[in-house]
Amino acid sequence: MAQDVSKLQGRRVTAGSGAGVVWMEKSQKEHRATLEKIKSGLATKVRILTYHDCCPYCKAMEGAYEFDKAPELPHEGCSHPSGCRCFYAPVLDRFGP
Repeated sequence: MAQDVSKLQGRRVTAGSGAGVVWMEKSQKEHRATLEKIKSGLATKVRILTYHDCCPYCKAMEGAYEFDKAPELPHEGCSHPSGCRCFYAPVLDRFGP
């Protein structure tokens, strides 16, 4: 099965051992687009989420941020062998219809 290479531009593809796990690192452009989409929705803040095996730097950056205070992803200080895999998620704390 051939894969469209144009979709991989600006990403690092890493194959995991044994289980055949493959993930793609998002580019800064994609992260910015995600953050802008979250800003324009119902979210009141943005949260940075990490994986269980992330590096200490990324683990320290995990949490909720005001939109203008959110660190840019991917983190430049990341030391994980596969690179930064952090991602943005909306904080939805408004109640009502």
